[in-house]
Amino acid sequence: MKHHLLLLIVAAALASCATATVYGIVGDEEDLYTGSAIGYMSRSGTIELTNAKGNVCKGDFAYYAGVLAGRGIIGCDDGQRATIEFTGLSSLSGYGRGISSNGRPVAFTYGMSREQSALYLGYKASGGASGSAAAPGAAAPTRAATGTGFYINRQGHVLTNAHVAGKCAAITVTRLGGAAVPASLVKVDASNDLAVLIAQPSPSVAAFRGGRPVRAGEAVVAYGFPMTGTLSSGGVVTNGSVSALTGFRDDSRYLQISAPIQGGNSGGPLLDSAGNVVGVITASLGSRSRDVPQNVNFALKTDVARTFLESAGVPIETSSSARDLSVADIGEKARAFSVLIDCKR
Repeated sequence: MKHHLLLLIVAAALASCATATVYGIVGDEEDLYTGSAIGYMSRSGTIELTNAKGNVCKGDFAYYAGVLAGRGIIGCDDGQRATIEFTGLSSLSGYGRGISSNGRPVAFTYGMSREQSALYLGYKASGGASGSAAAPGAAAPTRAATGTGFYINRQGHVLTNAHVAGKCAAITVTRLGGAAVPASLVKVDASNDLAVLIAQPSPSVAAFRGGRPVRAGEAVVAYGFPMTGTLSSGGVVTNGSVSALTGFRDDSRYLQISAPIQGGNSGGPLLDSAGNVVGVITASLGSRSRDVPQNVNFALKTDVARTFLESAGVPIETSSSARDLSVADIGEKARAFSVLIDCKR
């Protein structure tokens, strides 16, 4: 009889006595464990979890100083022991690896949905010991909207608009040439129309511009997936300039841009001449006025996005590069880290 083990680590930012859900496996993806953990502001906590066979595992964990990472030790009723290392994707979720006392690899997630956990653990999200299939005759979620997002770190976080992904029963993201993969909502800021998701890790990520302030008249490039099913499925590149440093009715959170956008561009990156992110595409004047000149559109400034992501505990990459690239080269960069977001309700 095989022995299996599951680990859960809960993020330090969780309030005292708050809980998080765990999914994990050890060697055998058919034997799924589930459980919960209690975390404390002291950066340590306790865990308890079980599999369908009733094997109960308990343990303790602690964070390294100053980082979203740490170690844990756990023991189970079947005699197994394991030491694990974990990495936080945000202040509320993450994944980890370890080795059990009989040499079998341990994999686990915490603070993620069942679907998202399947990306890291390899099991089928609709199967496993703790899940159940949809009831016969139950209505499947239907597509409600599509939009654009972009990877902002190698852990798999995707930035987009709240109006794209903030109220979805299920979300998938699709990179150019890739298959759709499930994503989970991490945090929403409806007032600033921002949302951050967690999907599978990405080898290519966007870098936020650092150091230089944006100036009126600067050249910019927008990338996204507008009018899905009508325009190019490979993404659309448009270019223009920063027309003003404030948005509709002098809203200081926004840039006004001349790069054309359409429905579906929402949540996509606005890039400078070096390919660095300077804004998040949000709206056109058509959503606010009867007069719809194509060259009056808006992007949320990166300062607002940075504050939002910092509050969510989500890291970003920055770049101070000022080397001018061609619009075609910037488009190639954007294709590598941008995704089509499909919202189902």
